[in-house]
Amino acid sequence: MDFERLLSKAIETGASDVHLQADSPPMFRLGNNIRLVEGPPLSEAEMEAIVKSIVPRHMADDDLATSALRGLDFSYASSSGTRFRCSGFRTRGRFGITMRVIRTVVPSIEALKLPKVIRDIALARRGLTLVTGTTGSGKSTTLAAMIDLINENYRTKIITIEDPIEYVHPCKKALVSQIEVGSDTSSFDQALRQALRQDPDVILVGELRDVETLRTVLRAADTGHQVFSTVHSANAAQTIERIIAMFPSNEHKLLLAQLANSIEAIISQRLITGRDEKRRPAVEVLRGGPVTARYILEGKIAELANYLQMGEAGMQSFDQHILGMYQAEEISGTEAMRFATNPEAMGMGMRGIKRTAGIG
Repeated sequence: MDFERLLSKAIETGASDVHLQADSPPMFRLGNNIRLVEGPPLSEAEMEAIVKSIVPRHMADDDLATSALRGLDFSYASSSGTRFRCSGFRTRGRFGITMRVIRTVVPSIEALKLPKVIRDIALARRGLTLVTGTTGSGKSTTLAAMIDLINENYRTKIITIEDPIEYVHPCKKALVSQIEVGSDTSSFDQALRQALRQDPDVILVGELRDVETLRTVLRAADTGHQVFSTVHSANAAQTIERIIAMFPSNEHKLLLAQLANSIEAIISQRLITGRDEKRRPAVEVLRGGPVTARYILEGKIAELANYLQMGEAGMQSFDQHILGMYQAEEISGTEAMRFATNPEAMGMGMRGIKRTAGIG
């Protein structure tokens, strides 16, 4: 199999992911569907050779089979210059790999069809902004668009800490330093501590994986830095609850105070397939402010879901955004119901739109 030709085909067809594993033919993800690529199944030897040929040097020195038990996460640049985020694994004792296509050009907030408020959040120059969602929900791409907007508008210093680096940010108005865990540093926490000594204005931490990294992130936001990161959580309320759960109970009061003081926004995403078969984000947005801070301080996290539906400062719920996309005929009713937080209320909203339009 010509591996580089396969990657070129993935790019040409608009695939978002390439799936390879022994005893299976290559497959691409197009929209929400996995599609078979014509060709014979990959042999065990072919699959192992592919993995060994693309892992970074610091991983190649290790026993790959043992490392794959923990997961092999790295980036790879194809011969055409396109970058891929790679996740290597073992399946029935054999190698497999999933490769997410990273587009060379960082997409704009407008191109991603994100709400206009995302632009305001990016240019706020303060606070902690968390982008949340499941794996593959577009968190990294949204953050890349926000960092690129800052890079285009402000003469500032940006430090990103990623595992692995996905989008490459050339210096525009800003000075950008990108640090890769594993290649440039041993951990997120170590890199973040070092970054705070390097006169940053903006810091992006790829993921909040442990308590120590989170402590340092909150301290950075408290001391005037603009900080971005991601959390694997479904919505704003769950994000705060998950952060609180990471800490011992005797620290919760202090933690709530830090969060109340530092949160600029929590942006939660779900990718929905549109009528054009392209995926687009449905977004929930919670903004920081006096009311948000009060709810957090009082531990009334569940009430944030109702508050953000009031729409102040560009805030919105998932279902408000999804219903808006349905009304604009960007998505089908089936997709709207599939991704709705409250399907019953979504159904009522859709029927109201049809009545207003004189349909049905």
